[in-house]
Amino acid sequence: MGFFGDLIGSPDSAIMNSPLIGRGEVLGVQMSGMTLQVGNGLTERKCTISLKVYLDGQQPYEAQAVQRIQEIYLPQLSSGSAIVAVRVEEADHSKVAIDFNTPVPTITMPRSEGHNSAAWVLANGKPITVVLVANEPIGVKNADGIDVQALTLTVATGVPTPYQIQVGNPVPASALPLLFPGSKLHAMLGDGPNDVVVDWSKGAVKE
Repeated sequence: MGFFGDLIGSPDSAIMNSPLIGRGEVLGVQMSGMTLQVGNGLTERKCTISLKVYLDGQQPYEAQAVQRIQEIYLPQLSSGSAIVAVRVEEADHSKVAIDFNTPVPTITMPRSEGHNSAAWVLANGKPITVVLVANEPIGVKNADGIDVQALTLTVATGVPTPYQIQVGNPVPASALPLLFPGSKLHAMLGDGPNDVVVDWSKGAVKE
């Protein structure tokens, strides 16, 4: 990208032509005072967008995209829950740009191993019970191809004081009937209060 292109927030052609497409979680948007309107087109504003980027088989990382964004997209991007497709330069993964014309891909995460991984917590954690408050698919699969969902849980028993958390847990298809508000579930707790893994194999807690 040349100096002028950088000044007005034009995405680098090397990034926009990259075949590497990831999933971007928008963490924040900083809007500059520079705007551009071509003919009767929509007004675009140069922005710095902070992203958590997910690529197949890799741990997520944070990066920034500096580019012009049509102003009609800014409320959505600033909502705190925006997910976008991002083009990633193959030679330098820190260089990214949002691609509004490409569907957001589903990403497969690398296998998590070792202390406080999901497998470790299920094998070595402390038994607790949790109550499902809400759930939402996040477009991510674990290394075994199981869809991961964002679960809002109340940790109800097995701890001194109940508390609420949001965690990402893989949910097998066999456990989908258990996903409803108020569902009481068996889980295991690792070293920290957020290290909670639902044990779907045990089914629902029987009253």
